[in-house]
Amino acid sequence: MSVDHHSDEVATVRLEDTFTLRSAAQEARAALYGALSRLELNDLEGEESPFIDDCLVAIAMLEEALR
Repeated sequence: MSVDHHSDEVATVRLEDTFTLRSAAQEARAALYGALSRLELNDLEGEESPFIDDCLVAIAMLEEALR
């Protein structure tokens, strides 16, 4: 069975996949912001700095992907 890559069905699936990925990325970004806020509030001695940096990098990557 061969797939017609020019069919409307394939184009629709790709568009739906894009929206699904974008929605998942937005949810992940929101979760990272929540984790970042909790880390910053509880990090009085700077021990969580590597985790905060990881969150910031992940958020930047998601922001770029959402453009």
